[in-house]
Amino acid sequence: MSIASKLPTMTDAELTTLHGNTKRLIGGGTLAQQSAAVALLPSIAAELAVRSDAAAARRAQALATRRAGKVKLGSAVAGGAESRQVT
Repeated sequence: MSIASKLPTMTDAELTTLHGNTKRLIGGGTLAQQSAAVALLPSIAAELAVRSDAAAARRAQALATRRAGKVKLGSAVAGGAESRQVT
C-alpha cells in the first residue's frame, strides 16, 4: 500500500507532519528521497485542499445556522415589542 493511498485515512496532524517532512526532504534529502517527495507532494496538497474546503463549508453552514436562529429570535422579540407598543 502506497503512502498516497493512505492519505485519506490520516488524521489532520499526521497529514500536516507528512507535508512538512515532504517539503523538508525536497530541500535536503537524498536523490531518492527528493524524487519520492516530489512525486508525493501534489497528492498531499490535494488532500489538504479537500480538508480545508470541507472545513470552510462546515464553518459556513454553522454560521448560516446561527444567523437563521438569530433572525427567528429577533423577529419574535421585535414582534412582541411591536404588540406591546400598539396596545
